[in-house]
Amino acid sequence: MMKESIKVRNNSKVFSINWALMNNCNYKCSYCHSDLNSGSIKAPPYEVVINFVNKIINHAKKTGLRPFFEFGGGEVTLLRYFGDLIKYINHNNGQVCIVSNGSKSLKWWNENVQYLDGVSLSFHVNDIKDKEHFVNVAKILEGSKKTRFHVNIMMDPKKFDECISFAEELKSKVKCSIALQPLFEGFGHGGITKKYTYTEKQDLLMKTFRGRPEEKELPIPNSSVEIEYFDGSKNTVSTFDLLVNDQINFIGWDCYAGVESMIVTFSGDVHRAWCMQDPAIGSIYDKSIQIPILPTRCKTKICQCGADLSSTKINRNVHKFDDSIIITQSI
Repeated sequence: MMKESIKVRNNSKVFSINWALMNNCNYKCSYCHSDLNSGSIKAPPYEVVINFVNKIINHAKKTGLRPFFEFGGGEVTLLRYFGDLIKYINHNNGQVCIVSNGSKSLKWWNENVQYLDGVSLSFHVNDIKDKEHFVNVAKILEGSKKTRFHVNIMMDPKKFDECISFAEELKSKVKCSIALQPLFEGFGHGGITKKYTYTEKQDLLMKTFRGRPEEKELPIPNSSVEIEYFDGSKNTVSTFDLLVNDQINFIGWDCYAGVESMIVTFSGDVHRAWCMQDPAIGSIYDKSIQIPILPTRCKTKICQCGADLSSTKINRNVHKFDDSIIITQSI
């Protein structure tokens, strides 16, 4: 893909914020660094969060895009004010997607699913104590006509067969997209280094396994990207397709992370993308933030995070821009 394609474009018409809101989690998965689950960083006050949310909403309006907030952690549903936060964004025409382990009560999911445009549940074979509860949460999300629902099965090589077994069970009971998610060393701390070791058979299964299509009328997902090739042909794939097919090296390309999207770390620092190859562009605690309006040149060998992969990328050998000038706009 990298030698013959010239562009990977996101056509979802949103301005995306991928926000690591808190690093407290009720699970302690071996493949997640303690930075992701220890609770070592205090979550920001509700007032600070709402102030930054309002900045993004106003910026999105000016650019003609819809604000799209994707919250992860940690386990964001544990946050005391989280229900109020997603309700506020929903009432201000923003979209909310969350990444969750699904452990919150069925009562919580029934009360809050109306505010969720997307949910990505993560199945952690070593930590989930109640598979029936996970399936029941999945059924609530399946039943919501406005909620795009996806499940990542975190594929621990040591329990690969058990993960496959649950994936098959879930597929038989719930209509949703399902991904057998390969694991990467260095996840959550210091940058991704390499993928865990899988057999050829396991690799093939992760590439080909899918869930059952949802029967919902939903907008284009933010994870859908269009690839344009040198010969003029085009193909639409998901960011997961790029990941499992090892099409995640964009070194030398123009990346529009920071222009179309931003990420927020546990400490409140704002960056273009999770690769963090460029310095922070601000903090949620700042009075104003200078948002770039030109792309950056990719210098990162592995683009592993879905939020980063979703940003438009253009082959620098075909399309040039003057990166000696950094132009920003204040929000």
